[in-house]
Amino acid sequence: MWLLLPILLYSAVFLSVRHIYSHWRRRGFPSEKAGITWSFLQKAYRREFRHVEAICEAYQSGKDRLLGIYCFFRPVLLVRNVELAQTILQQSNGHFSELKWDYVAGYRRFNLLEKLAPMFSAKRLSEMFGQVQKVGDHLIHHLLDKEDQGGPFEVDLQQKLRVYSVNIIANLIYGLDINNFEHKDHILTSYLSHSQAIQSIQSFTLGRLPQKSSYTYRLRDLIKQSVELREDHGLIRKDILQLLVRFRNGNEVCGDKWQLDTTNDAEKLLSIKRLAKVAEDLLKVSLDAVASTLTFTLLEILQEPLIVEKLRAEIKELSNTNGQLKFEELSGLRYMDMCLQETLRKYPPLPIIERVCRKSYSLPNSKFTIDEGKTLMVPLLAMHRDEKYFSEPMKYKPLRYLQPGNDVGQCEEKTKSNVFIGFGIGGSQCVGQNFAKLVIKVALIKLLQNFNLELDPKQVKTIQVSHRPAPLIHSKDGLKVKLKRREINPKFYS
Repeated sequence: MWLLLPILLYSAVFLSVRHIYSHWRRRGFPSEKAGITWSFLQKAYRREFRHVEAICEAYQSGKDRLLGIYCFFRPVLLVRNVELAQTILQQSNGHFSELKWDYVAGYRRFNLLEKLAPMFSAKRLSEMFGQVQKVGDHLIHHLLDKEDQGGPFEVDLQQKLRVYSVNIIANLIYGLDINNFEHKDHILTSYLSHSQAIQSIQSFTLGRLPQKSSYTYRLRDLIKQSVELREDHGLIRKDILQLLVRFRNGNEVCGDKWQLDTTNDAEKLLSIKRLAKVAEDLLKVSLDAVASTLTFTLLEILQEPLIVEKLRAEIKELSNTNGQLKFEELSGLRYMDMCLQETLRKYPPLPIIERVCRKSYSLPNSKFTIDEGKTLMVPLLAMHRDEKYFSEPMKYKPLRYLQPGNDVGQCEEKTKSNVFIGFGIGGSQCVGQNFAKLVIKVALIKLLQNFNLELDPKQVKTIQVSHRPAPLIHSKDGLKVKLKRREINPKFYS
């Protein structure tokens, strides 16, 4: 009798697992051979298993537009065709919208990101630009102070740029006038190491662990204090949080107004808890997008002195006054735009778009239907490094994106523009991408203006890039760069 129970339990587990791993075959989809091997379990135990790399291998394993795969015990439909991925995510009418951004008002359901998109319009960003520059100056002053202590020096630029990114978020999303290069014990400084540890765990578990931690509650307290200052004491600050508070109080986030419309006494559209969750989500996304794109842009351009000289020549044309940039001139940095585009191609901040089907969806131009609750996955990293779309995909070639009429140089090739996805596709596109590009440009301009940067060629060969999920240099020294102060053209400070 006692022997029968383990046998029955084992049989039930075996049949259940077998049923899960036959999901795509039973529905007629092309699928990988499924199973959990002993070598797979060993890698998972040693945390050598890499989610993103495994998805890229699955993308390269065949020619079918769709492939059914399994992430542990989760059936996932991998889309291996760019046009099909764009069609699904742009025209699926809410079948694959991200649930965490759902917002219900009355009897209608909205995507909260779409409601908040006007926060990142050119008009709004131009008014926040002064604060962005101030944070950029904090980075430069911190590095100049280090140089004053003993001439040229080496620094882990990846870590410094992560602190810069957190400073941007603290000032514009959390409404804190703080410089984390000086306040090293602040919660958002400690969040840096915490977020890296969480990313490692999420990589191991394929992103299925709960996200809450003690930081969630501490960050919520920061939001609560800032919101109370604005709602109860009339504080006005031109930042993203001010616009979130306006939305919470039923005010428009577009237009010219920053102050709250106190005549509206209706129930708050967002609770403090929900507003804090929005802020924390923006914190995670912005930190990864800004820090990784900055880091890998510098990693690539510092290996190509000609690219650096082209960027400096373009920056030299900016009409700086007392070291301050003009917002409207940044859109004219065409070569820098191409460099950022190439970085986003080779190192997309979101290497995989993953969406859960909300209701059964018939896939375009096919006989297949994906069921409610099943996961759809678009491997951006693999697509951006596919030779059929980009020649020499592992080479850093900004001139891929040269448009007719540009005078930056001669176009090296014709890139299929519809293949480049960058900050996402359709409803999965990052609404804050213009904000991220602005913050990245300010840091690049100020670094290239103020320093000669030198990368050790030997270090480049040993650098390891991991995706957990955002790209990160995984090495003891991060991105070690030697910095030396440059003599600034006097016209910048006239």
